[in-house]
Amino acid sequence: MKRAHPDYSSSDSELDEPIEVEKESADENGNLSSAPGSMSPNTTSQILARKRRRGIIEKRRRDRINNSLSELRRLVPSAFEKQGSAKLEKAEILQMTVDHLKMLHTAGGKGYFDAHALAMDYRSLGFRECLAEVARYLSIIEGLDSSDPLRVRLVSHLNNYASQREAASSSH
Repeated sequence: MKRAHPDYSSSDSELDEPIEVEKESADENGNLSSAPGSMSPNTTSQILARKRRRGIIEKRRRDRINNSLSELRRLVPSAFEKQGSAKLEKAEILQMTVDHLKMLHTAGGKGYFDAHALAMDYRSLGFRECLAEVARYLSIIEGLDSSDPLRVRLVSHLNNYASQREAASSSH
């Protein structure tokens, strides 16, 4: 979620401004007090500049998080497969990543990084993505609803074929 704020600027030049720290002194009781005239216009502008920098830093942090989540969505097979159906929440992407890493850990790294197995996994994902695209095309472009006999037969056939290919590749 982006928040627009009129005082925030996206320029990086503001990050180069020096930050002056207010001098404080203690009285005989140990109470801290600010130096006289501490609320000068210069201090107010420093506070605004600090707020702008915080906003810029926070925006960069959110951008890095969102970029990393997008990369995870592309790298984790189950997230990539689910991506076409609906927008994934950040928590879903993280959960799928954890599940995928657990699966890799239990496999002990053996077999999963086999080039042939990996290629078959991506082939299966690609086929499933194409299947989803065919179903979307039939619904949106051709106007066939989910109960149309032609659509049901075609999607069913493609699902069966995909399942057979996955079963055949897992037995090798």
